[in-house]
Parts: sequence; structure tokens; C-alpha cells
Amino acid sequence: MSIFKKSLCLFSLICINNSLFCQDIDLLSLVEDPADKKPKKVFATFKGYRLGNMQTTETVKKKHLDFRISHRFGNMYDNTANNAINTTFQTFLGFDAASDIRNSFDYGLTDNITIGIGRSRMNKMADASFKWRILQQTSKFEIPVSVAIFGDLGYTHAPTGEIYAGIVKDFPTNEAHRLNYVGQIIIASKLTDWLSLEVSPTFTHRNFIKESVNPNNGTADQNDLISIGIGGRIKLTKRVSLIADYFYNASNYFVKNPTATGPLAAGFELETGGHVFSLFFTNASGLIENNYIPYTRDSWKNGQVKFGFSISRVFSL
Repeated sequence: MSIFKKSLCLFSLICINNSLFCQDIDLLSLVEDPADKKPKKVFATFKGYRLGNMQTTETVKKKHLDFRISHRFGNMYDNTANNAINTTFQTFLGFDAASDIRNSFDYGLTDNITIGIGRSRMNKMADASFKWRILQQTSKFEIPVSVAIFGDLGYTHAPTGEIYAGIVKDFPTNEAHRLNYVGQIIIASKLTDWLSLEVSPTFTHRNFIKESVNPNNGTADQNDLISIGIGGRIKLTKRVSLIADYFYNASNYFVKNPTATGPLAAGFELETGGHVFSLFFTNASGLIENNYIPYTRDSWKNGQVKFGFSISRVFSL
């Protein structure tokens, strides 16, 4: 056989092989599940339902109950005290003085809807909450963010004398004065495998407040408060992440006010055997939005920082 004929046969075999290969690809494309081509949802934008103080877009899994005990200790140091070092040792870095303790139950009605109840020591606050994740991010950013709405109704069952303490009470007692409300829109995005960020416009309303004025600008505290929360999570290792969050209160009452400021939290998130532990430091005394957003009085610059943590147990019902 001539060299020309051999070359022609070899070229023909290559063309036939390529044709069969292309047909195989076409046949495989016919049997592919169309569902596999749909955008895939992003899970675990954050590992917990909260960062430090701030809510995340994460919800409790359907038909699961999360029982949580949260603890906030006293100031580790306070340079406004007469003898700050002595106070620090006397309170054992604040561990002897709990500023707030909270017990809560959160239940997943669906994978995207969570309802909860709880009770906090600060202001003797009982509350009921609701979180609904209405949008979930997809892996290729067809949907670039996850969005959740959160609401909380608080009721203080403190004695009437405590509620009106320190004011001239020339008005009738009103049970509605015990109520307060918080509403949030939480917008989060998992930008990379190691970085997640979120922002949370927040509205807080308190039916009753004691008169308080910023001594630097004469602005009085108001029943309504608009805040912006920002937070993030940076994954340091497979099981350890850095977390932080901050709320800016958009009111002149909080501008350079020596007795009122925005809550800032920073710390670490640890994953161990299916559990997530948050260990962080914050200037906020309260554990829920109804308390820590409008009532944070301490400042990081004064060393008024508290250690906080949560322990949770999830039950499948």
C-alpha cells in the first residue's frame, strides 16, 4: 500500500473516532438531569445564628429546636473607676459580675423560617422573635446575596417601681410602657470560601423611655431609633474564624455622648464536633437587640469590655 493510501486511511480513522466521541457527548447531554444545571444555593454563609451580637441570615433547620444559654460578664477593666486595677482583680476580670444572662428556644418551622422565645436578665426582658430567610445566595452569584427579615417583640416584667425609677411620675401607669420592638433586614454574602460579610438596617421602637439628654449637644433620646449594623467572618483555619460586628446608631443623641455609644463585638468562632462556639469581647451589656442597641453605655476606649459566650444544644423533633 502506498504512503498516500496509508495516510488517507489514518486520517479517515481519526475523523470517524472524533465523530463517535462527539456523538457520545451529545448522547450524555440528553440524559443529564436538567436540575443539575440550576443555580446551586450557598449554605453556611455564617456558621451560627449570630456573630457576636448581630443576627445572621442563618436559620434553625426544619423541625429542630435550638436551646441556648448565653452569658455576658461584667467589665474586664474600667479606667473611669477610682481604682481600676483593684476593681479588675476584685471582680476577677468581670467574671464575678454578670451583666446579662439569657435562656432561649428557637424552632425551625421550615428550613428558612425560625420562631423563638427567650428571657434575659437585663431589664427582665421576655421576648418573642421571628426570622425568615426570603432569598438565598447561589454559588455563581446569579443571586449575589442572602436576605432575611428579623423581628423581635420584647416585654419587661420588672416591677413598676423599677420602670419609672428616677423620674417624676405625673402620668398614669400604662402596661404598654413595658413593650419594645425591633425590626431588621439582614443582607449577607459569602464572597469567598474564607470571607463573609453582612449589613443590617435596623429599626428600634420603645414605647417608654426615661428622659435623657446628650450633654455635648443637648439632643434628647427618642422612642424611635434607626441603626445600621455591619459584620463579617474571616475563616482562619478549617475550624477557627475571626468574627466582628458593630452597630451605628443614626441619632444625634449618640454623637460623642459619654454615656451612650454603639455596640462593638470582636472574637473567635470555633467549630468542634458539629458544634459552633462563639467566644468574643464587647462593650454591650445586653444580649438581645432590644437591649444592646439602645442601651449600650460602655466604651472600648475606656476599657469597658466584657467577655461573652453561648452554649447551645440542638434537638431533632
